[in-house]
Amino acid sequence: MPDQPTDGPLSRPMNLLGALAWTSALWMLEQVCAGVTYAGRPGSRTDIVSVAGCSVLATSLIIFAMVRVHAPEASLRVTLGVRPLPPVRILLSVAAGAGLRPLLSLLESAIARRWPHEDAAFAESVRQLVATSSRLSLVVGVFVVIPVATELFFRGILFGGLSRGSSSRVAVLATTALFALSYSMPDPRDLPTAAILGLAFAWLRARCGSVVAPIVAHVAFWAVEGIPILRGRDPAADVTYPTRWIVGGAVIAGLALAVIGTGRDAERV
Repeated sequence: MPDQPTDGPLSRPMNLLGALAWTSALWMLEQVCAGVTYAGRPGSRTDIVSVAGCSVLATSLIIFAMVRVHAPEASLRVTLGVRPLPPVRILLSVAAGAGLRPLLSLLESAIARRWPHEDAAFAESVRQLVATSSRLSLVVGVFVVIPVATELFFRGILFGGLSRGSSSRVAVLATTALFALSYSMPDPRDLPTAAILGLAFAWLRARCGSVVAPIVAHVAFWAVEGIPILRGRDPAADVTYPTRWIVGGAVIAGLALAVIGTGRDAERV
């Protein structure tokens, strides 16, 4: 992985403390947005459009602020790391994301059985969200819009800023840790799976030099659940994947990540 990317230099390099501050600011702004929306519309907590809208709005505002602070003269495309990918790398990213879903679902279930925890209020909120949302809006909001916004922040502007301020290795580790902490904030039991997912997506970002790779992988990861829901499966139903899916998916994901890793280092991130 390259240590010094060459294009779109930051006027103010980002360090680990800055990355932590921006991540915290995003989390707090999301809470403020959700609180204000709920005050105006009490039913918004179970409205997928409002939930996704708060995520997109908060992410957009934080990215805008980061651009003004760290890269006021650079193009937004360069700052976010939006670069086209060859078709083969897009396919490998799809394979990596989709292949990880059955394995991480098994890990989530094992952790839940080992450390059971019942949050009645949260469970009821999720139940109402699923019950009051159409299948299409649920899948688009939860499995497409929110993941894209997440990637533009963590593997887009945050990764690019850290890699330019230090190195791609630091960016991989730091964004993985920050993503895992943010993702597992409602439930610490999600930390292991979030760390694995964050590391895989950061690896794709570093090796491909484009945020498009982790965006594709993240959407493919959730498509494993989203497509069956669109085809009629109950969104609230527990899913148990066959062993052959878990093993086969893990092998496919591992091979996809390995093949991307054996390619030429990305010259720019």
